[in-house]
Amino acid sequence: MRLLPIIICFLIFSCTVEKELSTIENLHILIESLSSDNMQGRNPGTEGGQLAKNYISEQFSLTNLKTFDNSFFHEVPAVSSTVQDSSFFTISFRDRDRKLNYGSEVVFWSKRNIKNQKINSSDLVFVGYGIVAPEYNWNDYEGIDVSGKTVVMLINDPGFDTGRLNLFNGRAMTYYGRWTYKFEEAAKQGAAAAIIIHEEEAAAYPWSVVENSWTGPQLDLQRKDLGMSRTILESWISIDVADEIFTFTGFNYDLLKEFALDKTFQAFEMKGLSLTSNINSDISYFSSHNLIGYKEGVSKPDEYLIFMAHWDHLGVNKDLTGDQIFNGAADNAAGVAAVIELARKFDQVQTERSIIFTALTLEESGLLGSAYLAENPPVDLANVVAGFNFDRILPTGKTKDMAVIGYGASELEDILEAELEKEGRYINPDPNPEKGYFYRSDHISFAKKGVPVLYADDGFDLEIGGIEKGFNEIYDYTNYRYHGVDDEYDPSWNLEGFEQTINTLFNISFELSNSNDWPNWYEGNEFREIRDAQLMSKNSP
Repeated sequence: MRLLPIIICFLIFSCTVEKELSTIENLHILIESLSSDNMQGRNPGTEGGQLAKNYISEQFSLTNLKTFDNSFFHEVPAVSSTVQDSSFFTISFRDRDRKLNYGSEVVFWSKRNIKNQKINSSDLVFVGYGIVAPEYNWNDYEGIDVSGKTVVMLINDPGFDTGRLNLFNGRAMTYYGRWTYKFEEAAKQGAAAAIIIHEEEAAAYPWSVVENSWTGPQLDLQRKDLGMSRTILESWISIDVADEIFTFTGFNYDLLKEFALDKTFQAFEMKGLSLTSNINSDISYFSSHNLIGYKEGVSKPDEYLIFMAHWDHLGVNKDLTGDQIFNGAADNAAGVAAVIELARKFDQVQTERSIIFTALTLEESGLLGSAYLAENPPVDLANVVAGFNFDRILPTGKTKDMAVIGYGASELEDILEAELEKEGRYINPDPNPEKGYFYRSDHISFAKKGVPVLYADDGFDLEIGGIEKGFNEIYDYTNYRYHGVDDEYDPSWNLEGFEQTINTLFNISFELSNSNDWPNWYEGNEFREIRDAQLMSKNSP
């Protein structure tokens, strides 16, 4: 009879012990929580953004991660600028004025922290792709002074439109094709304003993405010069509006592109066309945060691997009818869920090297959180062995492959390929290199500092449905849900493919965390020289 109380106590205890969640169960919980309406679209500087940061911090705590500077929260000084209704954007041709409709025809903003700014009759100058690339023997600004003028540019780069492998990188977009680069170069050239013409195929997304992404509050880092090194105005106009306006001068969009691709191209003033604009902005300063924790290595604690995903999204647009919340389930609640799940997995094992887990802010505003972290890292980036990025994960189910974005970049691909061979799977190169995804996510901030990074996801050769269905899934998301209110979590999501990806990346990172290997960029890669110098410095007596 003495055993009876013991048996009862044991049974009660057994019933109260929580069942360990599987990877898929945990991913469902994390994605649903991070993309819930309560998070209000996770816009930095808002209540929803704060809720998201708090949630990630709690999850990091549950996985026993250590902190740098006694906190998971690492401040990123930021500024918000919202174009007011009193602002306008008018292109004139002699005595004709064409005031463009904000949102549907043009989006514009200023990165200068000044409330009221004006541009009066600034002449338009067509500068082709707006690229200065000595390594490609290309300079769209050669022979012209654009000081105080408005530059008009094509999106992407010349290789995309010709497909010629000897021109830039063929159809694969280079960094010069990114909108961020084009605006930065326009500012260096002294332009007063910059206009990018949106073309859906070349931009890799429809106009709705432009409208959703660049209307409402525009976020930037707080800069010492208050943004005065930027142009007064940055903008996109739709291709249809561009065609209509340029017709006044005898040009059209196709003809301008033909000019831009000719070897003899020189930028030229678009005679008679000018821009007049008032940019009245509501400006506020705030602090956002990157969330950073780490697992300390046993024998080599000063050597690191890093996992990253951005936690921010587009918030709420109260001007919309019906659903107004950009929940960002695939982009990028799923990516953050992967980082948290990997932290949970590594909490159960021992590693010789340390591993950093980070959820980054301000990605949607131009990779700003990662750029800030790369400039202000808690550790020497020369001691970071490798990085792994998660961004925009689709619930497509199990795949026979993994897709490597920016394929052909680093020796991390060799490690991944060896692991996939064990699993009876294979690497598929980036299916859309022309879209420039390798330059459109946070890992690029670390690549610029020499750190080899791998941006790989679930792939598109589905076990059920094959490549055709996989491509259809990608097309559907990119055209109908990306940066839209329909990027929402669904309990029916098939996360088996996501689990595959996480397990594969856990395996290769676990092996790397217990090795002496230092993967590098491939010979000829644009970041190889930086990494070689770092490794040489580390090996110097």
